[in-house]
Amino acid sequence: MRNLNKYYKIFALIVVGVMLYSCKNTGKKELVILYDYSLEEVKTMAEQEDKAFCIVMSRPDCPPCVHYVQNLGELYRDMATTVIFNIVDISLPENKWYQQWLCSDANPTTCVFSRDGHLTAVVSGGLMPSFNCIKSSILGNSQCAAYFYEKNFPAKSGAIAMLNTLLSCKLKLEDGEDISNEIETCLGKKSYPYSVFLKYLNEEKQGRHEEAVYWAKQFLSFNNRIYNHVYGDLYAPIKKFVNPNYTPADDAVLSVVNEVRLERCQVNVPLRFSIKISNTGKSPMFLYDIGTSCDCIKLISASEQTLMPQETKIVDFEFTADTQGELSREITFISNATNSMEKIQVLAKVKES
Repeated sequence: MRNLNKYYKIFALIVVGVMLYSCKNTGKKELVILYDYSLEEVKTMAEQEDKAFCIVMSRPDCPPCVHYVQNLGELYRDMATTVIFNIVDISLPENKWYQQWLCSDANPTTCVFSRDGHLTAVVSGGLMPSFNCIKSSILGNSQCAAYFYEKNFPAKSGAIAMLNTLLSCKLKLEDGEDISNEIETCLGKKSYPYSVFLKYLNEEKQGRHEEAVYWAKQFLSFNNRIYNHVYGDLYAPIKKFVNPNYTPADDAVLSVVNEVRLERCQVNVPLRFSIKISNTGKSPMFLYDIGTSCDCIKLISASEQTLMPQETKIVDFEFTADTQGELSREITFISNATNSMEKIQVLAKVKES
């Protein structure tokens, strides 16, 4: 994957070179779109060209993300002299920190940075209202600065200032600096587990083991659907830090089929089906949510359930096709298990009624 990432960067450099050559010969500027560059690399490039820059969080299995990225060049073509875009695949290990920093699993999400490298806006979605807000923020309009956080999550008022502080702490921590004083302004905010995570890392790096264990336990106390999805990869190593005897087998484990095939389906005729789920781990499993990719799949059972170790339950659904042919839909189970999010493909063969 790292080699592939390297090739993306080489390709992007070639594209940028072609754009610059084209600009000299046609007088037109092309929008610079990069893929999976580091924040520091994009920031340096933006400083050299005196431009703002945007980080777009995306993933290949997110259709709205793919559509938005494919249309970036057209959407922002009149801003080629103003901004640089960097598309980051947050399914890659090196990019997951973006979601952890924002405490958000919304995709696509665009982070707008000013010419001096400060976050000015966080905007989720890829539809026209989001596009207009992003464009306005790039041009320096502060009205959309909290479009994602403060309009959708009032408890996260002052989010942009907080996120700038957290980002500064992260970068300083990576450079070996002690962030004890700076991170204090972020602690105590229940909406920001990332501040507690950075505090834990800082205490560990400064050799204050007991303090590090305390903050590690505080981080592990954050527990809901969003937190388990966003921070799931961090839990196991932190649990190991708190308890050296810990193994992932001590956690809850969600066991479920990867695929469900529905035969003899008819258009507009409801069809009931069930999925068996099991907790094959050693701790209680809390099922936070069961999501479906379309209205054609209706959840009949409760969306929140608890499964004790080695317990099995049946989850009931109803499928109603609105078109014929071979259809592929998706069901997502989100829990506190080691595998916090499991996706099941629903494949249906549908005939006319």
